[in-house]
Amino acid sequence: MFPVVDQLVLTCVVDNSYDIFAKGGKFGELTVQRTPVPYPYGSGVMLLAEHGLAYHLESTRGTERREILLDFSLTTRTLTNNYQALKLDPSKADALIISHGHDDHYGGLPELVRALQGRFRPGIALYAGGEDTFAHRWQVKDDGGRVDRGQLSRTELESCGVKVELAKQPTVVAGHAVTSGQIPRLTDFELAPASARLEAKPGELAKDNFQGEHATAYHVKGRGLVVISSCGHAGIVNTTRHFQKISGIDRIRAVVGGWHLAPYADEVISKTITALKEINPDYYVPMHCTGFCALAAIHREMPDKLILPAAGTRVIFGA
Repeated sequence: MFPVVDQLVLTCVVDNSYDIFAKGGKFGELTVQRTPVPYPYGSGVMLLAEHGLAYHLESTRGTERREILLDFSLTTRTLTNNYQALKLDPSKADALIISHGHDDHYGGLPELVRALQGRFRPGIALYAGGEDTFAHRWQVKDDGGRVDRGQLSRTELESCGVKVELAKQPTVVAGHAVTSGQIPRLTDFELAPASARLEAKPGELAKDNFQGEHATAYHVKGRGLVVISSCGHAGIVNTTRHFQKISGIDRIRAVVGGWHLAPYADEVISKTITALKEINPDYYVPMHCTGFCALAAIHREMPDKLILPAAGTRVIFGA
């Protein structure tokens, strides 16, 4: 069920921040590469940061090489700018994955697909975790006001030649990666945001539990699992334990991505960090919506395992 790869190069194409001083080099057995500002200014494309997340995942097994695009940030402008800055060609992707239907993860996708129509590999697939990926989503504010979070159109994507695959169960992608399928909610402290709503019927809003949100993982030979979350509304602890269960692999090489702890109280963050310490990943690479307080807690309790996030960061797992 779980394919093995020799190496995974995980590139954070877009994240909430860019840090020119973020440390690169060797972190234990990992190599971390940072993207500098081009000098003199204007001599190259400069990275942009925004409230969004996008990954480029390149894996190898022997002579076999695969590229997967996971999530597509909030705006096309930032996404395509950063592909260019990082010298990545999205048309070479073997597969696409969308984690869930929030605009800060799908925002750049429709225009990207239109721009690359006819240039993607024939029959390229976009893997989604469920029908609710394509639901109209809303946010309810404390004062009762509503924020329209938009809707990703499956019809529009398919009209551009992208085949949508609903991966409600664990699914192998491009022969190298595995998506989680829908993730059981087992912890009592990892809860979906209270403000999130989706339009279950026209004009009728229901609480959004992100049933169709899925995560991605790779089994790196001799190192264990690299678990890649995007927003982690299902809970990063639930997500990681789910991958351990479906793979039969206990060792977690790294837990990467957005964990949606930024809006939560210290008590929830503390319980999450305690549970992650029990799972005992080799490394943490928290991004996007994880939040300062969670980063600070990891830095305080497990400083040697923390790789600080930044747009343009490449983390190399494996030989």
